[in-house]
Amino acid sequence: MIFPKGEVVHQNLSTEYTDVPDLLSTLTSNGFVGYVEVELSQQKGAFFIRKGQVLGAVVESGPDQTTPFGQEAMDELINLTAKEVGTLNIFKLSTAQIDAIVTRFSAEIVFKGLTTDFVKLDKFIQKLSIEHHTGYIEVFSKKNQLMGTLFLKDGVLVDLHLPSEFEYTPLSEPQAIPTFLEDVIRQGAVFDVYRSFVESIPSQDHSTEVEPMLDDQDEDIINAKETILQEEYEEEEKEAETIQKGLGEDNDGHREFNPNGRGEALGILQEVIAKTEKFVDGFSQEGIFLRAFKRALIERSELYPFLDPFTDQFDYRQGKIMLSEEVELEHFASGIADSFNLTLSHLKKEFPKKMNLSTNFKTELESMFKLYQDSMMLSGVQSAPPVFFR
Repeated sequence: MIFPKGEVVHQNLSTEYTDVPDLLSTLTSNGFVGYVEVELSQQKGAFFIRKGQVLGAVVESGPDQTTPFGQEAMDELINLTAKEVGTLNIFKLSTAQIDAIVTRFSAEIVFKGLTTDFVKLDKFIQKLSIEHHTGYIEVFSKKNQLMGTLFLKDGVLVDLHLPSEFEYTPLSEPQAIPTFLEDVIRQGAVFDVYRSFVESIPSQDHSTEVEPMLDDQDEDIINAKETILQEEYEEEEKEAETIQKGLGEDNDGHREFNPNGRGEALGILQEVIAKTEKFVDGFSQEGIFLRAFKRALIERSELYPFLDPFTDQFDYRQGKIMLSEEVELEHFASGIADSFNLTLSHLKKEFPKKMNLSTNFKTELESMFKLYQDSMMLSGVQSAPPVFFR
């Protein structure tokens, strides 16, 4: 369990003499913010409390053996404390600090391996701010050593965890964020970006038995949100299928490929990118091409706003293109060619020898791109900028 310790409220309380559900109930009724750390012979765990609510818990049985954050972990940890003798430590934190900790338990990676050589961290954070992003950014040195972790809540930087030289636990240093960013920009770094789903975590209260604090209205709201998320996920899957198969046009303003015109053009371009991705990942490792491509999209997003990954107007993943109907095809043709060429340029610098395409492969790509240009002309785009495969 690696969390900032915060202000010590109680230490070394015995589970043998402490009723944990009663303890949690007392803390929540007093508006406590922080966490209760549980140390047992075989397991470690913690209950996280914010604004008088138990947000959830985690249980760690060993390396890479952690019960997912939430209700299941709370039930497990309460049962363990009732059966085993261990100790309880209570630490008080700020609301921002507890939000930062919980953020890490329910998140997905959005960008991996971005580097300040190509992406300006301060401007990237500005984009996250505009998008009201909730999540965190792990920042590493060029030698792959963790420099710190930045946490955002609704687009606002709320906390910074720094690795401690003297303790196993990280240090929470929100006041050091400006200095940290200056150091990172000056020294250069690599960073990974995560999106959190912390807002979807149900809040619970504990008395003698674990009972949900949600009333009927809260449950209806959560169920409605879950339904919307599920519908959005299903719609994304449907869009991806239609892009792959080549159908007509959907009701949400996304192009679905058809036998002629722009649909065919996008389908051919999709194949060009996918083949290049397979080639690059083949001589390096999976994800290298996509990392470079995402960098290029971000770098060119000031000129071509639709490339900004947070606008949801353009995306490429798992060999498939998704493009919003709002994006003009001619504008797309310029932006994607510019980004693709920048991607190849980055890769050639990183892999100067391995990026030499074979004559057959280069001829195949150029032939496909010629078909793409012809299809663009059928769609009314008279000049599709060239893609360079030198």
